[in-house]
Amino acid sequence: MARIFSVLAILSVAFLAANFVVGLWGGDFNAAAQEKRAAQAKMIELEREMRGRRERTSPEYEAARREYAAVDAKFAVPRGRMTIHMLLGAGSAMMAILVNCITITYFVGTSRWCKEVCETYRLPPDLAERSTTLKRSTFPWAVMGTLAVIAVVALGAAADPSGANFTRSEHFVLPHYLGAMAMLLVVAFSFWIQIGRIAANYAVIEEILAEVRRIRDKNEASASESGFESVRV
Repeated sequence: MARIFSVLAILSVAFLAANFVVGLWGGDFNAAAQEKRAAQAKMIELEREMRGRRERTSPEYEAARREYAAVDAKFAVPRGRMTIHMLLGAGSAMMAILVNCITITYFVGTSRWCKEVCETYRLPPDLAERSTTLKRSTFPWAVMGTLAVIAVVALGAAADPSGANFTRSEHFVLPHYLGAMAMLLVVAFSFWIQIGRIAANYAVIEEILAEVRRIRDKNEASASESGFESVRV
């Protein structure tokens, strides 16, 4: 299980890191969006003035329209890059959350299994307690990794100039950038902790299985000896 989880964790961190690079590659999306918005506002204002003078066009309006067309064409490049960044970000975020959820699900199931097997075979209770302790010490790291991803996604949405927060989006660009770097470190470290705890829990499971096999072999040997004595009698 630890090996499978390690592969998933490495892939998750790799996708998050790749999306971080794509975000840097996208350039200053806020500046491009503000330039387009300013050109659009200028064109709309000139159009409103023409309607007031009952004119169909004017040299100023035509110049503003050409300026807007040029800015819009220039804006298409960072817009396309940011679309890739957002889609890859959504996918990598969901994958990171899923991997953290795998840890939670794994420990919920295995710790319960350890407790029931220990009770059934009357094994030392410290075996089940070790699994429970590993579960309790791992959950905060899985939750922390999940919350870190959610926080960066929220900062990314706030930094998007095409969203509802466009008037203040530029103020969230740096927090989103710094948060993404911190999130990568937090998620990578939390995965590293989880891998170690899953491996330790697997060792506990193997120890329990070894005890169960020993008890079963002992019972089978006792049953065989009893049957042999009955035949002799």
